[in-house]
Amino acid sequence: MAPSFCRCPSLSIALICVSLLWTSAAAEGGSSELHLNAHAILNTVGWGILLPCGVIVARYMKPFADPAWFYAHITFQIFGYAMGVAGWVTGLNLNDEDATGGDPGKHGAIGGVLFGICTLQMLALFLRPKKEHKIRKVWNLYHYALAASILILGIINIFEGFEIMSPPAKWRRTYIGILVALGGIAIMLEIVTWIYVCRKKRYSQAALHGATVGGTYHFEKGAVG
Repeated sequence: MAPSFCRCPSLSIALICVSLLWTSAAAEGGSSELHLNAHAILNTVGWGILLPCGVIVARYMKPFADPAWFYAHITFQIFGYAMGVAGWVTGLNLNDEDATGGDPGKHGAIGGVLFGICTLQMLALFLRPKKEHKIRKVWNLYHYALAASILILGIINIFEGFEIMSPPAKWRRTYIGILVALGGIAIMLEIVTWIYVCRKKRYSQAALHGATVGGTYHFEKGAVG
């Protein structure tokens, strides 16, 4: 059996502590350019890549690999959150005077909201009700709503950061390419998942009625797939 991150919250706490220690050490020395680059890389990878990958895993692995999808999802989210927190704390040590454009105040405000919402989302590790619990459906809606908010705010704020830093155009194009690739993967997986789920449902219904599918496969009564 795979280890449950829900039963081992110390892993996520340890990662966050390491990220905070790293950023605290960075704040003690080093140039503002180093802080700025660390802030940009940590937030882009954490909020803008790892967290979306975790959402894709949760959405599309579930029908094929249960419960492995859950552990993969939690792994992406924990590492994405830890990097995002490290990037957010690094950003707190930056001066607005270093900005070459954009609106640092707006960028910081979105970052604070993002940190708060993502922290609430991480509480799912400890507060997630069991599947049979009467409030599970409501909790799922809450969980999905926060996830959508995190993805939207994270991507928006990364582009706000691009405006502030004004890096070479290749970095913006690279991130756009990553988003397009993730979007393309999500669309393909959506199609594959729907085909798989529809076929599984059809075969299960056929099995329950003792039907013959295609004149070849005979199913006995019971769940199939």
